Parts: sequence; C-alpha cells; structure tokens
Amino acid sequence: MMFRLMSHPKLRPFIALLLLVTLWSCEQSKPAPHISNDYKSPAKPPLSKEDSLKGQQIEAYFRRLYAKGVFNGNVLVATHGRVIFQGCFGWADYKQKKELTPETSFQLASVSKQFTSVAIMILKERGLISYDDPVQKYIPNFPYHGITIRMLIGHRSGLPNYIYFSDRYVKDKETPITNSFVLALMTSLKPPVYYIPDRRFNYSNTGYMVLAAVVEKVSGMPFADFIRMEEFNALGMNHSFVASPGINTDQLVATGYKGGWRIAPKTFLDGVVGDKGVYSSVEDLFLWDQGLYSGKILKPATLLEAFKPYGKALNSPKNYGFGWRMYHLSDSTKVLYHSGWWEGFQTLLVRVMKDSTTVVVLKNRKSSHVSKDDVLRILYPESCPADKKSRQSEENSTDDDEQDGGH
Repeated sequence: MMFRLMSHPKLRPFIALLLLVTLWSCEQSKPAPHISNDYKSPAKPPLSKEDSLKGQQIEAYFRRLYAKGVFNGNVLVATHGRVIFQGCFGWADYKQKKELTPETSFQLASVSKQFTSVAIMILKERGLISYDDPVQKYIPNFPYHGITIRMLIGHRSGLPNYIYFSDRYVKDKETPITNSFVLALMTSLKPPVYYIPDRRFNYSNTGYMVLAAVVEKVSGMPFADFIRMEEFNALGMNHSFVASPGINTDQLVATGYKGGWRIAPKTFLDGVVGDKGVYSSVEDLFLWDQGLYSGKILKPATLLEAFKPYGKALNSPKNYGFGWRMYHLSDSTKVLYHSGWWEGFQTLLVRVMKDSTTVVVLKNRKSSHVSKDDVLRILYPESCPADKKSRQSEENSTDDDEQDGGH
C-alpha cells in the first residue's frame, strides 16, 4: 500500500514530509544530553589545553555509549580537583519523561560501603572503638565468635551472605527488613559461616550490614542520622541520604530500570543498609571525594589507613582496604575505586590521589558496566593497559569478588 502511494507523483511530497516528521518525532523522544564543563567555579582559571582535550574525549566516549542505547545516567570527571567533564544522559523517569539533572540522586549500591567504613573510622578516631575489638563488645548476642571490626571492614569475617539466608527464611517478601531484623535472624538460626574468621578474603555484604549496626550501638543514633550529621552535612552534600523509613525515595531519586525500560521492582532487602542504601548525586560525590582531602571528617593519617591493602595478600595486584578497592597503573600510580549494582542501578567511583582525580558514573538502567579502564586510559594514556585481554582480565577479577551476592 505504501509503495503504491509513493508511486503516485502528486502524493510523493506529502509522504516524504510525513516520514521526515515521524523521524524527527522519534529523535525528540530521546533527550539530548546535558553537557557541562563548569562546576560552579568561576573564580578558578580556565582548564589547561590538555585537560580540556581529555574532557572532550571523555564526552565523546559517553556520547557513543548513549547513542548506542547502552548508557542512561550521569557522569562527572575531574582532575587536579577541577571538573573537566560533566554530563547527564537520558531519563530519570522514562514514563513521566523527566530528564536527569546534575542534582538527581541514585542508589549507590556497594559504593555505599565507603561511607560505612568512614563512619567506623570516625568512631575509632574519637576513641570509641578499636578495629581489633570483637563484635560482641557492641552486639553481645552476636552468635559468631572470633570476628573483629577489622575483619568485617576488610571482608575477612567468613560470615554467610544475608541476602541468601534472608531469602530462604523470610516468608513475607512485601515488608522491608532492617539490620536489626537480620541480626535477630542470625542469632536465632545461626546460618553456617563460609570459613573460620580471617582465613581469607571473601566479599561480604553481611559484614558491612553488621558494621552499620555497630555504628548505631556506639553512637546511640540511627545509622542514617549518623551519616547525615557526620558526613553529608559536614561537606554540604545536600542531595545525599541513607534509605530509612521516614524518607520517600520515590520523590528524590532516579527510577531504576532493567533492560527495555522495565522498572526494577522494590525488594524486601531494600531496608538493609551499610552494604548499600546510600543515595547521592554526581555533584555530591565530587564534594565527598574532594572533602576527604580537607580533614573536615577525618584526620589524614586516620583516612590513609583505609587505603592500605588488607583484604588479600600484600603482593596481590588488586586488593581491598577499608571500603575501597585498589590497584596500580603501569607507572605505579595507585587507583582507589568501588563499583556497585542494585535493582536497576550501576555505580562507579574512582579516585587517584596523586593528582586529585575523580571519576563518578551513576547509571539507572541496567546494561554492561562502564569500564573504569576506558576512562582512565583517556586520563592516563601512558599508564593504562591498552590491550583488550588485560582490560577484560581486570574487569572479570573485580566481578569475581562480587559474585557471592555482591552489589
């Protein structure tokens, strides 16, 4: 039918116009990315030509991912403490056609762990806890003995994964459970440990859930309040919070999506925090990363302990400190980072201390992870592995650490 219409000489111009309008309408349904290289810093001098070029290359990289339909989210990249690229790509709410903005908050998933580790370090710095204290000092009924705060924070506790045993034993999958509920479940059922304490590294969400409970016991306040008062408020992170019963996250954050714009369902595990549950924006995470240099939250000497290898053998090429993963580029430059995923959200935060570099990638639609190496190769072209085999090996090793229910 369309062929016969197009063959009619008088109708050809009208059909052609209709096709053009249709194509234009389809293109308009996909929002143009918001791109900015200015992070509210008018008093600072212009970026160097080298940094400006790197910013343009990073922009081109994320534009390609967005054009392919494999990236929906926000990005911020800075070096020497200056933002060289910031962009918002796609929808915060696809159904409502609400576009992402720099202030949009995302569920950080396992990137949340560094906020938990810093909370523990704050308490340690104030003399309220010791890293080598047993858990029972703060949670007397804790059923597993021989586990210290240090083992929890470095993923060496051997504790069973709460995600698995909660799914097995909790019948009500509609009501969100809490850290205290999971601790009570562990006390009553005592699911078997994976191995004796401190035998080896094994990525553990349960350990960070227990750490959040320790923060509550020692501070005498809800974990969400402690993080807000001691961390977010101190650095002016106004778009950050920890999930708690009094916060309606639907009004504050991007919607998480599975493939094909299917909304990721809420789960009864959403109420557990410490291993996940922090929400933040790209701009707030830049404030966080830069604020850690300032000493407003922790003394530099206290914070540096978090960046020492502890989780694995000291000669391991990749290791884990206190809430940060770490490895070295070919020129021995140390890279600190953490990634995460949870119910439609995928996150990445990278910091390189030698030149105050920050990489923040927050996604709210499930697809392949953004490779940190792809971005670091632009920032450090002489120091990153260029071959696909080495890059794939590095990415797979990170994923292997998190296969046991990691997020």
